[in-house]
Amino acid sequence: MSNRLLTGYVALICFLMIAPIGIVILTSLNSAAFLSFPPAGYSLKWYGEVLTDSMWSSSLWLSLKIGFAVAVISTALGVIAALGLRSLNNAASSALQTFFLSPLMLPTVLIGLALMQFYQSLGIRASVMTVTMGQMLIAVPYVIRLVLASFVGIDPRLERAASILGADSLRVFWYVTFPLIRHAVLAGMLFSFIVSLDDVNIALFLSDTHTTPLPVQLFSYIEQNADSLGAAAASLLILLACIAVFICDRLVGIEWLFGAKQQST
Repeated sequence: MSNRLLTGYVALICFLMIAPIGIVILTSLNSAAFLSFPPAGYSLKWYGEVLTDSMWSSSLWLSLKIGFAVAVISTALGVIAALGLRSLNNAASSALQTFFLSPLMLPTVLIGLALMQFYQSLGIRASVMTVTMGQMLIAVPYVIRLVLASFVGIDPRLERAASILGADSLRVFWYVTFPLIRHAVLAGMLFSFIVSLDDVNIALFLSDTHTTPLPVQLFSYIEQNADSLGAAAASLLILLACIAVFICDRLVGIEWLFGAKQQST
C-alpha cells in the first residue's frame, strides 16, 4: 500500500510540474487572435510569425550566440577551477568551493541588479559582452560541481604513472585526465547553454534595445500583449532546452548525471 501511495504522490508531483508546460504548448497552437485555453482551434501560424519576424528571429539568434559563448567559456573556466580545487587540501578546497558555488545561492534578480550597478560604475555600457559575463557567473558553478564530482572516480595513480613515464602536465591532462572527465565536461557545457538560454533576470538588467535576447523579448512582449505569439516563443525555448537535455542523455546519460550530482553532495 505504501508503494502505491508513493507512486501516486510522485505521479502527482510530475503532473503538477509538466502540466504548465503542456498548457503553454497547447496555447501556442491556438488559432484564435486572442489568448485562450482550451484553444478554439489549432494552427502553427504563431510559430511562423516568430521565425519570420525580424524582431523575434534576431532575438532568437542572439540568444543562441550568447548561449554558445557562455557554454564554451564557462566550461573552460570551470574545468580550470576544478583542476585547481582538486590539487588543494580539504580545508582550502572546501572554502573555495563554497565561494565559487555561492552565486547559486543568490536570487538571479539580485545578481543582475548588482552587476548592472557595477558595470555602470566602471562606465561599461550594456552589450552582448555584459550579458555573457553575467550569465557566466551562474553557469561556471555548474561546470565546477560536475567536474569535481567526476574526479571522485579517478585513480590518481593513472596520472602519476603518466608523469613518471615522461609526460608533461598538458599531455597528462589531454591524454589521461580529460578522457576520464569528458562526460562531466560535456554535461557542464550543455547545462551552461540551458542556463543561458532560459535566463531572463540577469539579461533583463544587462541588455539594451540593441541587445535583446529572446527571454527578455518575450518578457517585454507578454506585458503588453495577450495573444499566443508569446506562448509560441516560450515553446521554442522549451524545445531548445529539451534538445539540449536529449543530447546530454545520448552522449552522457541521465543516469550518470544524477549519479554525479549525488557524489558531489
